Amino acid sequence: MELNFLKMHGCGNDFLVMDSMASQPPSFYPREIEWLCDRNFGVGADGLVILTRSDENHAKWIFYNSDGSEAEMCGNAARCAVRYLTDRYFPNDIPIRIETKAGVIKGQVLDTRGLVEVTLTAKAYEKFEYEPKVIATDKYSLEVNLINTGVPHAVVEVKDLSSYPILQIGRDLRSHPSMGPAGANVTFFQRLVGPRIRSTTFERGVENETLACGTGAAAAAIIYSETYLQPLPIEVIVPGGELNVDISPVSKMLLLRGPAEYIYSVNLPEISNNFEKRVLFSKDRGSNP
Repeated sequence: MELNFLKMHGCGNDFLVMDSMASQPPSFYPREIEWLCDRNFGVGADGLVILTRSDENHAKWIFYNSDGSEAEMCGNAARCAVRYLTDRYFPNDIPIRIETKAGVIKGQVLDTRGLVEVTLTAKAYEKFEYEPKVIATDKYSLEVNLINTGVPHAVVEVKDLSSYPILQIGRDLRSHPSMGPAGANVTFFQRLVGPRIRSTTFERGVENETLACGTGAAAAAIIYSETYLQPLPIEVIVPGGELNVDISPVSKMLLLRGPAEYIYSVNLPEISNNFEKRVLFSKDRGSNP
C-alpha cells in the first residue's frame, strides 16, 4: 500500500499529516504508527494526523501519538491541520471546523507567514477549572495542578527549567495513580516578567519532552494566570519557539496562536511489517534524539 504524507510542525512539534478527504482512511496497527514516527527506522514525528471528510464540519481527524495510542486533542497538530485544510480545500472559509475526540475545534490562518489560531476545546470558559494536589513519591513531594485543556495535564511550577530534572519527574508523574488510568502529560513552567513564562511538557504517548506542546502551553498559562492574577494573553516560550495563549472576549473560548509550517512531502511505497522498537544501551532512555 502506497502512503503519502506531508511533514509539518508547530514550534518543532512535528507531525505526519495524511489527506484522506477523498478516500477511506487507512487503518494502522500501533506498531505501524510507531514505525512511521520512529526517527531512525521510519520517517520520524511526534504524531500522525489523518484528515477525513465530515458531513457537518470541514473535516474530522484521527490523531495518533508516536507510540500508536490515540489522543483526544493536540494544539500544535490542530494548527497544522487548519493551515493545510485552508491552503488545500477551503481558502475562503473562516473558521475551519474540525471534529476531534475533544469536540469540534475551530481555527483560522492569521497571516501569510503561517500564523494560525485554534480553539483548544469545544466549550466556553467563564471560569477555569483545575485541581491543586500534592503528589508524594518515595523520593519527593510536589505541588501540582491538574487541568484539562483538551487533554489532561499535571502542571508544575519550577524556579529554573534549565536545571530541573524534567525527564525524571515527567516519567514519575506521567503514570502516577493520581493521573488516572490513562495517565497525563506533565507540564513544567517558569515564571518570567509580566505576561511571559517558559514552559515545556513531558508528553504521554511520546514518552519524552517535546519541543512544544500546545495544550501544555495553555495549561501552564492558565495556572500562571490564576496563581499570579496575570490576565491572558500569556506569551509562552517553549523549546521550539513561542506560543500565545488567550481567551476570546466574545465567545470565551480558549485560544492558541502560533506557527504551522510545512517541512516536506513523503511518499512511501509500502509499510514495514517487521519493525521492532530499539533503544540505546545507556540508562537514560528519555533524552531527545
